[in-house]
Amino acid sequence: MRKKIISIFVGYQSFENHYASDFFEVPQEFDMLVWHNVKSSALEKLPNSIQTQQLPSFDYQGKTDFLRYLKAKTTLRYNDKVQARKDHLLYRVSPGKSNLKKKLKFDIISFLSRFYASKSGIQKLEDKFFKQTRISNYYKECLAYLKAEKPDIIYCSHQVSSLSLAPVLAARDLGIPVVSFIHSWDNLPKGNKMLKADHYFVWSDYMNAEMQQYYTDEVNENKITVTGTPQFACYTQSEYLIEKDLFYNAYKLPKDKKLLCFSGNFTSIGMDDPLYLKDLAEAVKAHNQTNTEQYHVILRANPADYNQGFIPILAHYKDVITEVIPTWNHEEFPLPETYKVNSNLGVLYSTLQYSSAIFNIGSTMALDAILLGKPAYYCHYKQPNGHKDFNIDRLYQFVHFKTFDKHPKAVHILQSKNQIINMLQDFDTLEVQNREERKKWAESIAAHPLENVQQRMYTAFQNLLS
Repeated sequence: MRKKIISIFVGYQSFENHYASDFFEVPQEFDMLVWHNVKSSALEKLPNSIQTQQLPSFDYQGKTDFLRYLKAKTTLRYNDKVQARKDHLLYRVSPGKSNLKKKLKFDIISFLSRFYASKSGIQKLEDKFFKQTRISNYYKECLAYLKAEKPDIIYCSHQVSSLSLAPVLAARDLGIPVVSFIHSWDNLPKGNKMLKADHYFVWSDYMNAEMQQYYTDEVNENKITVTGTPQFACYTQSEYLIEKDLFYNAYKLPKDKKLLCFSGNFTSIGMDDPLYLKDLAEAVKAHNQTNTEQYHVILRANPADYNQGFIPILAHYKDVITEVIPTWNHEEFPLPETYKVNSNLGVLYSTLQYSSAIFNIGSTMALDAILLGKPAYYCHYKQPNGHKDFNIDRLYQFVHFKTFDKHPKAVHILQSKNQIINMLQDFDTLEVQNREERKKWAESIAAHPLENVQQRMYTAFQNLLS
């Protein structure tokens, strides 16, 4: 008998990544229903056999939100008590942009978290959080829908989003098994796992061990499957790559120079990104004046959180920096009729593929570049005129950077502005120098081959439902 899977998607990016991984090429022994709140043209491209249904309206109350953040902050505080690494509280449990009312709210959350930082305290908060969620109309409508649909299993694609909690909670209350995917490689130390599932799909053996380390009482290795991640599947699909001449023409990129990509972070942790971009631009400008090997910087700002500080830097250094807007201009540069996939992913893939290296300040985009065979550089030095609220040493103490403990040379570290000039002089030597180590680091973060994630997931579904 065919088994019915309901897959929950509460984020556009997660949905597009799964689409790129062929997740929706469903084996014949399964029926699939996509339960979602995303807007994507890919929904229209799903096979006819896949049903889609919009999630109910979201109506959580302020108390639910308060409990969510309190539980997250408390979990970080508890992890600092019990884990060998003591830097969990460096993760900021608050919105990036704040006002006086929000600041007071999160000051109260920080204060209260001290009294709950134990196993029993976290359990009390979770019980309250789940109870508060169950009184929402959102939960009640999810419950009614699942009673009517009677799926054999639920797949949740994003364990951090509060939108995922009510449908997952409703499924578990009905005794429907839930599989949750861990969305990002830096999620587990952050203490923000919103929900409990019966089984988890993780990126790698490393994440498998990390899952058991942080959630000892909840999971064991029998409840975890290493599947890899759909996030990088588009890099293995040639149809996502935009043809080189078209890409260069669209962004007016110089074809006679090596491209160096600078990727921007969220403004909450990328306050000084414009200053590091300026340093890179000045180094490139100086290098190009005295060397035959020429470079050009391309900026990929964070698509979800644009740093306005880039604007004057782009204007002043327009001879050596070009911004690559993450959204393709279809009107001026129409893509071929054969290009039928997500062009935003195409711009990302093409930006990295046509670059010779990536530069940023502790961004996970280093992993993307390395998976495409490119070297990555982290800037790790203080800016004399940097933002008063930004501490670069604090950033590199984030717990997820412990993934470099076994591969300390996977990413090159620039410890001063002057080192950028030296790096450009020795670029080819440095690229070869850590090629093997960065490959091993990437393989430790995401299971390879990257393109086999869909196969691993459905094999796991078959095993869970047999």
